[in-house]
Amino acid sequence: MTVTDSWSTQGRPATAVQDAWCEKMSELHLPWALSFPREDRFEAALRYRRLDGLTVSDFRGGGYSGQRTGSACEPQIGVLINLSGQLLCRHGNEELLVGPDELLLWDSELAYGFDAVEPRHELSLLLPRDRVPQGLAAAAARSRGAVSVAAGSGLSAIAADQLRAITRELNHLGDAGLAIAAQCFFDTLDTALAPLSASSASPNARQALVLRARRYIEEHLDDPDLCAASIAEAYDVSVRTLHLSFGETGSTVGRWIRERRLKVCYRELVQARGNTTVTDVAFRWGFNDMAHFSKVFKQAYGVPPSSVIARHRPVAAE
Repeated sequence: MTVTDSWSTQGRPATAVQDAWCEKMSELHLPWALSFPREDRFEAALRYRRLDGLTVSDFRGGGYSGQRTGSACEPQIGVLINLSGQLLCRHGNEELLVGPDELLLWDSELAYGFDAVEPRHELSLLLPRDRVPQGLAAAAARSRGAVSVAAGSGLSAIAADQLRAITRELNHLGDAGLAIAAQCFFDTLDTALAPLSASSASPNARQALVLRARRYIEEHLDDPDLCAASIAEAYDVSVRTLHLSFGETGSTVGRWIRERRLKVCYRELVQARGNTTVTDVAFRWGFNDMAHFSKVFKQAYGVPPSSVIARHRPVAAE
């Protein structure tokens, strides 16, 4: 498992702190020329983790500014959530002020400078542009400013909570877990920041997509990899478009898959013969966590799956 690293100005010689921070910024972020208006006020503390081009970090500090000195090796998309203090960013032709509980989506090729002279706390995620949902990459290129992620901001607030959880759990996530969590974050943020692009499709087109997706689900219920991403790929649409189309039905992709699988499991448990077990049925239909399966089954039918199979299994003659 990739290890979470830490870096801090605390305990470092004052003469070496600035150069060390310049090196760390270039290593984890972009090539910046940093300046320190008041050397006695500069401080920084950083927790971070890197995985296959992904960088997740939790930063506290302030007292410096930056100007771009060169291009990144490959275009990056960054997400910054400011938890306290203020940050002034120069992105494209705009100066963007990011306050507390605000999120900024940015493109490395348009980021020209920043002022972080007051103490701040921020969470950030950086990923190569070609691995970010296309809607988010487009939104970063036309950024019009920070977006509120305070309570009451809907999906934007939920996305921010996901990034908070990722940074909180950095020490406890395996590499696969971190990759999955980051992808979920990007999918949620993609939907939150670009809802209109998907809704531009006609109602008939969205209804047709839902019908096709439901048919695909029925045909692949026993596929353990069945999910919104695999369905979207099969029909060459974005995950965001699929989620928004399903949202108009009052359900979600994941809930529909779970409900269909539970119905099939119930039918098979009722008809179970011989040595068939609850585990056999659950695993055959995509449930690989028995505790979770028992919980959602009981929520749906009011009884545990074991009682269904016991109630309907023929009693052997004595």
